[in-house]
Amino acid sequence: MSKPVKELVTNELRSRYGELDSALWIELTGADGITTNAFRCDLRSHQMHVEVIKNSLFRRACGQGALGPLAADLTGPAALVIGGESPIDVAKLVEGWMRKIPGLKLRGAMVEGEYFDGQRVAGLARMPSRAQLRARIAACLQSPGAGLAAVLLSGGVAIAGCLKTLIEKLEQEESPQAA
Repeated sequence: MSKPVKELVTNELRSRYGELDSALWIELTGADGITTNAFRCDLRSHQMHVEVIKNSLFRRACGQGALGPLAADLTGPAALVIGGESPIDVAKLVEGWMRKIPGLKLRGAMVEGEYFDGQRVAGLARMPSRAQLRARIAACLQSPGAGLAAVLLSGGVAIAGCLKTLIEKLEQEESPQAA
């Protein structure tokens, strides 16, 4: 590859990945074209994108940026998956495809500036996603209010139950006298 072509590719990679702080590094080998296309279509349906990248060009383009630790560690066949709501969602989707594609492996990841190597990246798919964390936080914030409302309402329910019993008792006492 000539030097001007390398510069063009490097600039293109820098424009695509230079501002990112999260990406997933996978190895995608041994899959036929139909399976690879199905994998890519599934990624696209979740607003994710996979791109096979030449390691040396990626290092030149992103070695000084937020993806620098990932770029420094790239070896062998490399493909980057980006997009989705969070890298955890990407890791969960890729892990689901690992059963269908035996040559698919999680090799590393950058998650909001923190590097996950090959050993730590396996646990990434088991982490709760951003949406799940938000739901947990909302439940924790809502829990004391719901408890307070239940306590406040339970007193009213108890009083209403006592009044109903008293009314029924008075009605029973009045009905034998009327007869």
